[in-house]
Amino acid sequence: MTGLRGQNRRIEKEKKSLQRKQNTRDERKMLIIACEDEKSSKLYFEAIFNDLKKNHAIANNSLIFAKRLGTDPENVVKSVLEHKNYEAFDERWVVIDRDEVMLKKSGGTGGFSEEQFNSALKNAKNNKPEVKVAYANPCFEIWVLLHYQYYDTAINREELNEKLESEKGYAKSELFMPLLDPKLQATAIENSKKLLKSWKDQGINPATNNPSTNVHELVELLNKND
Repeated sequence: MTGLRGQNRRIEKEKKSLQRKQNTRDERKMLIIACEDEKSSKLYFEAIFNDLKKNHAIANNSLIFAKRLGTDPENVVKSVLEHKNYEAFDERWVVIDRDEVMLKKSGGTGGFSEEQFNSALKNAKNNKPEVKVAYANPCFEIWVLLHYQYYDTAINREELNEKLESEKGYAKSELFMPLLDPKLQATAIENSKKLLKSWKDQGINPATNNPSTNVHELVELLNKND
């Protein structure tokens, strides 16, 4: 009789364990993401996606990239909105840079106006269902730098890329493998939150808070699928 009770307890324990695993799987979200470039941020999130798939944490169709319709912030948002059945996803995200217009005399090129950037944020937020924004000011590379150090001094994208290239051997056009290190990622998340908090007294304004980023919010969401 004692042996039978023990066996029943084991069976019940196994059932509860299976139920917990099923509940966790049910909580995993389906995401669609659009990135403004085909390099740094796209390579980074593709690597995270592939790692989750490799570990069977998600199904192949759980996380997908929307076809990019342009590099300016408004078209990145549009990339999600024009994806077939985008409403069916649990989460809709865009990853965009502030990428402020640089004066030619300072050696800068490209970039987008504050109006373009803010318009994209507004369109994403006001859309039903909402499209969430993971932004980086001045660019995605501030998220890269935060893996190594807390940095709160204004910087433009050229200076930031130069700093990473010279100090860390970073290359924008290649996947930077150290970013996938869990300890470095944890450091980046901590530094990113600290950086955003430092702007609270002046007011959180993604367009003008240089440097700042909330990329950690999307990364933490993806980590929940692991």
